[in-house]
Amino acid sequence: MMPPPFDPRQRFLRVSLFFLGVVIHIYVWDIFLQRFALARWYVRRTQIRRWKAIARNFRKMALALGGMQIKLGQFLSSRADILHESVRRELAGLQDEVPPAPSGHVLEVILEDLGASPAEIFATFEPEAVAAASLGQVHFATLKDGREVAVKVQRPYIRRIVEVDLSAVTWVVRLIKNYPPIRRRADMEALLAEFGRVLVNELDYISEAKNAETFRANFAQVSGVYFPEPIMELTTRRVLVMERINGVKINDLKTLKEVGVSSLEVAARLSNVYLKQFFIDGVFHADPHPGNLFVRVEDDQPMAIYHNGRVSDEDLISGAWVSHALPESHMHNEDAVGVPFTLIFVDFGMVGHLPPQTMDSLRSGVIGLATNDAERIVDAFEKMNMLLPGTDRRVIVRGIQALLRHSFNRTMREMNELDMDVLFSETREIVYDLPFQIPQDLLYLGRALSMVGGLATEICPDINLFDELLPFAQMMLEREQKQGNWVEQAQKELLDMGQLLLKLPRQMDAYLAAANRGDLQTRSDTARLERSMRRVERSNDRLAGGVMAASLFLGGVELRTRGLEKEARRAWWGAVAAVFWTFWPRGER
Repeated sequence: MMPPPFDPRQRFLRVSLFFLGVVIHIYVWDIFLQRFALARWYVRRTQIRRWKAIARNFRKMALALGGMQIKLGQFLSSRADILHESVRRELAGLQDEVPPAPSGHVLEVILEDLGASPAEIFATFEPEAVAAASLGQVHFATLKDGREVAVKVQRPYIRRIVEVDLSAVTWVVRLIKNYPPIRRRADMEALLAEFGRVLVNELDYISEAKNAETFRANFAQVSGVYFPEPIMELTTRRVLVMERINGVKINDLKTLKEVGVSSLEVAARLSNVYLKQFFIDGVFHADPHPGNLFVRVEDDQPMAIYHNGRVSDEDLISGAWVSHALPESHMHNEDAVGVPFTLIFVDFGMVGHLPPQTMDSLRSGVIGLATNDAERIVDAFEKMNMLLPGTDRRVIVRGIQALLRHSFNRTMREMNELDMDVLFSETREIVYDLPFQIPQDLLYLGRALSMVGGLATEICPDINLFDELLPFAQMMLEREQKQGNWVEQAQKELLDMGQLLLKLPRQMDAYLAAANRGDLQTRSDTARLERSMRRVERSNDRLAGGVMAASLFLGGVELRTRGLEKEARRAWWGAVAAVFWTFWPRGER
């Protein structure tokens, strides 16, 4: 049995029209109607119901079409930190319900890429897929030497499907990219290009196998974390053969509880694995949805324990601290300690890489977060180019301080119970101005961070990530101080100061000469003033538009009472046009 024919035009229309409908929905309900006090209560009351319907329709479309939509749905379904539980339930099926491709296609791909049929290559091969994902599906097999393996084969037409999906999303992005709040904060086309590049790389299974080898090397000395071994001699661009693993899905909380695994330990280890990937290795698994993470119970797995955050530099690099027992604050909690287990990762197609400079900034930021230092966090934002030009640093620091005051050293459950009205009142300036932008090279870092945070929240709402972060930050701070060459830094500072002193007389002379000629110019940051002026202008425009709409409406009523129906309808349509003109977004916020 072969797959049905692929119709790129029909797929393009279906995908683009769905996303266009979502954009229109957001504008009408969450932007336009939110401006009216009478409508605002109804918008908020129906919000969950509306997004459940959108999620349900998206899931149906994704299951029917496959491809990029399934990957997007899996990402959203793991966001327990931002999406309501009922909305996530609508998307959760995309982790398990993806229909497999016909077996005829699988046999054809193996024959073409490996040069022989499965019966000739493997001792046994199961023609029925045991798992199906967005880009490929998995079959169990046994090698001639007796090793059990998992064989991943790409789905039919997948390269053309990815191209069509990217084209459809690109079309929608071009519609919304010039919306001022979006344009100021992100180059949507550049971000989409980065997403497309990584997605296309996922279609090369040789690259995925090499990624797996990299993770195996980085975690070779870490107990309690495992990455399956790829069989390189049987791997091609469309076929990937890897060591077969067994385990419980990481978010199957009922089964994990039955076998005695502590959900707190699972969430903590997941967090620590990503701390190592982000801040030590610079290579991270960028697709941590529950379908790619498993837990295997062990009989005699050794456990490492923190010693007040003080470990050797070698242990820090190797990751010996990742599978620690638990922070001291949890050691007296009987429910927090369970049976030994191993956290297993699969699917290494989507992998992010961080340059050394970005890693330095991230390490500085995480130290600031763990030590409640808002100034250091903002310094890290600046180094990573996450702040818009002309941003008032003092406002950002005050906003970060308010966020830390409400969230520092709280569990995820406690943070979900925060008084958002109070928090909003203290961060109003940041919320209104949103002085942040999204650098292209941080796209997948943000994705992985958000997915790990959402998954950790789902696994254990009582986890306190600050408890996990503080010992790591202490280790990083000690390493930073130990590796710092203070003599070299002092020499550099003195050299810079000397160059400044040499230039200062000439600069002062040029300044005074320009002042005497009357050519002295000053430059100041007027961005905030300009935004305020634009708000006043928009208010005036809306007032004029409202007067115009009301006049046309009342004029239409007068015309209708005099029997001039045609003219009355024209006046009412003019009133409708005036309303849309009044509330259409113009200029930057």
